Amino acid sequence: MKKKINNNNLILSAALNYKWNDLKIFVKSLRKFSNDRVILIVKDYLDQETKNRLKEYNIETKSFDEEYLKKNFQIKNIKYDIAQRRYSIYYSILTKLKKKPKKILLSDCRDVVFQSNIFLIKFKYPLNFFLEEEKILNDNRNSRWLLRTVGNENFNKIKNNFISCSGTTLGNFNEIINYSKLMKKYIELFPYKKPFRHKIILKKMDTGYDQGIHNYLIHNEFFKKKKFHDNLSGNICTTAYMKKFRFNKKNQLINRRNKVFSIIHQYDRCINKNGKMIFKFEKIYD
Repeated sequence: MKKKINNNNLILSAALNYKWNDLKIFVKSLRKFSNDRVILIVKDYLDQETKNRLKEYNIETKSFDEEYLKKNFQIKNIKYDIAQRRYSIYYSILTKLKKKPKKILLSDCRDVVFQSNIFLIKFKYPLNFFLEEEKILNDNRNSRWLLRTVGNENFNKIKNNFISCSGTTLGNFNEIINYSKLMKKYIELFPYKKPFRHKIILKKMDTGYDQGIHNYLIHNEFFKKKKFHDNLSGNICTTAYMKKFRFNKKNQLINRRNKVFSIIHQYDRCINKNGKMIFKFEKIYD
């Protein structure tokens, strides 16, 4: 018998073009620790196996066709990539919910794994952002995303701050609504500007640049009641720039305070010197 879903908490994620094999670690690890409500944004042609497995784990799906997305996410001359348009969809979903959750986690899903229930942690602030292990100016992609959207002056103002990952943001209902609304607005105000040489050679648009807008907003006081969480001592760990990893006796990744990270993000980028993956989640959640 399935457990009753907890509608007080919501995890919202974009899963377009993903199949069950891409989502199983996210879903299985989550359901190991919580029965909170989950909504995945998918395309209409989701395959039957993925539909069945998501239903088995009490995962809701919302599908949005291309015409809806183009109508409700009006950006000219850019590729309609899910990384950018997901905020418009988040806002649309949240404003139409009959049951409003108290807490919301906006999360990536393909490279996210849960080690505990993030909603059991008492966050002091209504809006929470999670930092990586590198400053903006030292990362070519994050620098480029800012320079080619909000420009050189805005980049220089925040370049010495640590990168905040746009793949995990947690807050109460009103703060996440406001965050999604502002992300949608400023992605539209500052579309990515391709360099002329890329236009000549017809190079594809640089995807994922929503993180540039995300960092522009959070490091410029658009949100008053917010908290930045250090990557090594917080509850969510983004592993891309980590050099050392600490595990407990249960082989769970732990932070500086010897507490288990609730969420690990980008675990699939972590490889030992011998070429082997540091994390074995594929085997654990097969």
